[in-house]
Amino acid sequence: MEIDVHAVHQGFVRGMRRRQGEIRTSTKVAGASYCDGLWTLTDAQGERFQAPVVVNAAGAWADEVAGLAGVSPVGIMPLRRTIFMLAAPGGVDTSRLPLTGDIDGTWYVKPEGPQLLCSPADEVLQPPSDARPDEIQIARALDVINAATTIGSRHVRSAWAGLRNFVPDRVPVVGFEPVAEGFFWFAGQGGYGIQTAPAMARAGAALIRGEEVPEDIRQRGLTAADLARDRPGITALAEH
Repeated sequence: MEIDVHAVHQGFVRGMRRRQGEIRTSTKVAGASYCDGLWTLTDAQGERFQAPVVVNAAGAWADEVAGLAGVSPVGIMPLRRTIFMLAAPGGVDTSRLPLTGDIDGTWYVKPEGPQLLCSPADEVLQPPSDARPDEIQIARALDVINAATTIGSRHVRSAWAGLRNFVPDRVPVVGFEPVAEGFFWFAGQGGYGIQTAPAMARAGAALIRGEEVPEDIRQRGLTAADLARDRPGITALAEH
């Protein structure tokens, strides 16, 4: 099912600010230490922040932030995904078109307003960074999309890329670090972070408070053990 990504994101931002939360942008963590029940984080400008619990939701940089805190990595793999936009063929109503792709998962097309959002479904491992679209992948995907459909486009309107961040078993890590008091992982949401954000945030908040995962989420088969940092195999995979 489709959601309004911007509305969901901005709804969370407004909710945080209503609760006197503060958002600092362009604030790089430069150091982290724990003493007497408090974490102290220092940013690149030397400003210090203190709290009993630190939530590591740093995306592609989650392992780097963990390293600053003296915590072992979980094996975050930032995988680049390229996206580009095409004009819909003249006269085509895109409002009820489904997402369409090939059975091998090497491309997909879906409606995005009056345009078509396309991707070569690439997963290219790279260091944490501001990802850039791959022009060769775009050209390849455009060829196969035109061969498989009647779109027939030769011009890309815009293109961008993002990083889909997975741990080795491709399941999110949401829970406290067993060997670092007050250090909470919220990482590895892959390419589904915004879609899963409402449920995953509720699960994470409950675990931080020492509660069980909410009942309606448990009824769908998700438990704290499924998300735990020390779940079977993930530690060995991360170290490998």
